Amino acid sequence: MTNAKPGEANQKSDALDKLYGEIVSRTDNQRRLNSLRNLYNTLRHLLSVKSNATSVAAIAGAVAALGFSVPKAQSIRNVEGKDFRDLISAYCAISDNGKSGEPSDDEKLIGGIDDLKIAAQVKWLLAENRSLKRRLDLLHSEFQKLQPMKLLGTLPVTENPASTEFLGFTKIEIDAVREFQANLSEIDCVIDEASGALLYRGKLEIAPPGFKQALVKLTENTKD
Repeated sequence: MTNAKPGEANQKSDALDKLYGEIVSRTDNQRRLNSLRNLYNTLRHLLSVKSNATSVAAIAGAVAALGFSVPKAQSIRNVEGKDFRDLISAYCAISDNGKSGEPSDDEKLIGGIDDLKIAAQVKWLLAENRSLKRRLDLLHSEFQKLQPMKLLGTLPVTENPASTEFLGFTKIEIDAVREFQANLSEIDCVIDEASGALLYRGKLEIAPPGFKQALVKLTENTKD
């Protein structure tokens, strides 16, 4: 990878660019220049993805995750690592300036995780959790709009069933139910008196318990 120039990853020069340029200008050791370049590119990447990583361990982990072999966490922490630490401080200042207000509990949680892979997984899970909560809130809101279902009670007695609908059922529909009841034996069906279930050949349940009671409520109080 070619040496990155200050401002290369960000067209507008900032404090991190300026500090990096100043440190590079006074460094003549190629191995150290490589480490500085790797750290700079890593910090630029973290800024681009709005990472919450600020600890030495997290940033050193990001360096390795991007395929760079140096600098290691120990090199950043030791006496000779002051330039590395200064770059990290400049990065943290820029990162903090890009955030508004107090960080949320989720941001604090993610920011406290040094392992970038685990932090990314936790971030995804938190986002998924927020998405599911929004869906539940929408479903709850829609559920609240539903009208309560009116249970079918005993049908009222009416003087003129031929011209009146009984809770949505016409006389011809009720007569069809009565005819069905009368012809149950012809299709090898019986109604279990105990449960009200409709049974085929006395064994196979083809309508659940309560079926008889529903038929009775539908037909018992209508006049012919």
